[in-house]
Amino acid sequence: MKILRIKVSGLPLYEDVFDVHFLARQRVQENHLDSVTELADHIYVNNIEAFIGINASGKSTALKVISFAGVLLNGLPMNAEYVPNILPEEKTAVFEIDYFQSSFVYHLRSELIRKVTSEGAARTVFLSEKIWRKQINSKTNKTNLLDFGGAEIFRDRENAGDYLPDDVSIMIALNRQNNDSTAFVDLSLFTNYNFLFRDNTSVPTEIISLLDPSIESIAVEKIKGKTVTRLKFYGEEPLVLIDQWEISLYLSSGTIKGIRVFTDAIQVLKNGGYLIVDEIENHFNYELVASLLRLFMDKRTNPNGAVLVFSTHYSEILDELERNDSIFVTRKNKGLRIDNLNLLLKRNDLKKSEVYQSNLLGGTAPKYSALMNLKKSIISDLEA
Repeated sequence: MKILRIKVSGLPLYEDVFDVHFLARQRVQENHLDSVTELADHIYVNNIEAFIGINASGKSTALKVISFAGVLLNGLPMNAEYVPNILPEEKTAVFEIDYFQSSFVYHLRSELIRKVTSEGAARTVFLSEKIWRKQINSKTNKTNLLDFGGAEIFRDRENAGDYLPDDVSIMIALNRQNNDSTAFVDLSLFTNYNFLFRDNTSVPTEIISLLDPSIESIAVEKIKGKTVTRLKFYGEEPLVLIDQWEISLYLSSGTIKGIRVFTDAIQVLKNGGYLIVDEIENHFNYELVASLLRLFMDKRTNPNGAVLVFSTHYSEILDELERNDSIFVTRKNKGLRIDNLNLLLKRNDLKKSEVYQSNLLGGTAPKYSALMNLKKSIISDLEA
């Protein structure tokens, strides 16, 4: 399954509808084929989707919407603890998701509401759902790919609602029929808190060497219900840590985060799917971030078209990306809005970081007046 577009109406923070294309809308050059995955003749999706913006511009919110869409597409319960809370209470939100699967393009329309029960708890339930489907043929191109005019309804919740929990999408039946589920690994929970990685796993030596060459080995296992971490530095006796939080006494934040991110990245690269990382530069130096991006932009390490979705504050990271249409600029005015850089900047030869830092796009740099007011306040306090 490859996501082509996510469009959502009814989200309270957004000035307009949330609308994000994962399609490669620019022309794909022969020397840039590693940055994209071909679905059909001259129809591609990007292998990296980047969201950049200043503080409070909606970067993290955008990733939460994408993560929510992933839960929906996998037919998982929408009231599970891991599902991002993005819906308003007692108001309807409509998700329209286009995706590609096995030479077909699907359009899913899901209408949801977050109801408050008599006990005061909030529950997300489906009000209606429909799926349209059409097959890609020789006449299909980027212009008409997502045009479902005239297409017949392929699935309708009305015909399955009696057999489904009210918080599970009809996608669950379709995924079982197609024997397909797409991995959505959302690491946004670890943006501000570093956890090591899953139980019963050893960290590959290649990851350890990349992050900290002084470490010989790291392994985590479950013993009598407790998580035990075994840490060994070269030339030293091994350490046995009963509490995973103890690892922060011996390893840097960047090493801890890197273990989790690169371990999950390897799994997604092997199997395909989506890896979501909020504030990718947190605890990482630039070269580590660039190394992660390059894994997703190389067909040898990414043969199955895995997608890295990330947010960042730092425009220099954008210079690692070959395509404008893989970058989304988040801004806030009366509400949040997202714009694709390809629509804001027609030229692809300009250095992306310089365009962003110059505020040429508007709303991509802190307000000058606010900065001057802060400066004056500091000077005033010092002179008092």
